[in-house]
Amino acid sequence: MSVEVEGDLIRFSYGGARACVARKGCTLVSFVVNGDEYLYLSEAANLSSKSSTPVRGGMPLIFPAFGKSYLESLKAVQQHGFVRNMAWDFVIAEVLTERTVARFRLSHRQCENEQQYISWCQFYGQRIEFELSMVFELFPDHITVDTSLVNENVSELEFQFLYHTYFRVPCVRDMYITGLKGAKYLDRLQTRYRLDTSPMLKVEEQTDKMYTLGEANREIDILSGNYNVRLTASENLSDLVVWNPWKEGAAKMKDFEPKSSYRNMCCVEFGAVEGTTLAKGGRWRCQHTITII
Repeated sequence: MSVEVEGDLIRFSYGGARACVARKGCTLVSFVVNGDEYLYLSEAANLSSKSSTPVRGGMPLIFPAFGKSYLESLKAVQQHGFVRNMAWDFVIAEVLTERTVARFRLSHRQCENEQQYISWCQFYGQRIEFELSMVFELFPDHITVDTSLVNENVSELEFQFLYHTYFRVPCVRDMYITGLKGAKYLDRLQTRYRLDTSPMLKVEEQTDKMYTLGEANREIDILSGNYNVRLTASENLSDLVVWNPWKEGAAKMKDFEPKSSYRNMCCVEFGAVEGTTLAKGGRWRCQHTITII
């Protein structure tokens, strides 16, 4: 059980679990339990806080825009937002009786020279004053991420949110995702809405599906040989994206290496992408847990 700061990386452990967070985007880049790594990280990922590109892999935070947003307030913001580009403050890490906790923070003060933040402010005609915090709680068999947003000055602040998590799997063709039966989804490659009627989802080609989760879809399992995880999240994260670029998509991304590693990863991402509003002085919170099963 320990905490180590190595430049832009904060490493912490508890029992047989180890985690690493990069200050760049406050990105969880490693989650290891009993020697097995459960997150995919591209070999070309740049973890430096001075890098001009976000981390490819791990768990980047998508805020305030998902994709190229259709919301008027976010149309000028780049795809997937800008907080994943920022160097977050590492606040503190503590080894407690039952877990190790690491805390990070980002505010508008760190974003004032970021063009995407400036563009976001222009919609409201004023500086957006906000604070984001990320708290990672590491247990022997799971990790919980707690995120909160405070809106300090805008009457009604609109945003989208997503944990863009890349999971490592031995072979994506042998992977099954369960817990999505009965959920409606948008196939973003075909722009078609469908209903998932299968107890298991297999990923065998380029995939980009966005699910709307119901009460029966609150536990999502990724099953792949001995690499099995259970995903849960707070009820306000009612959207779930399943994404794999496959061979063609991987070839187009400069920082996706090796190109063949699409075979060993799949993104399964809890979020709130329909658009959430937060009143002045309000606090919005969400939570996501990855448990080894």
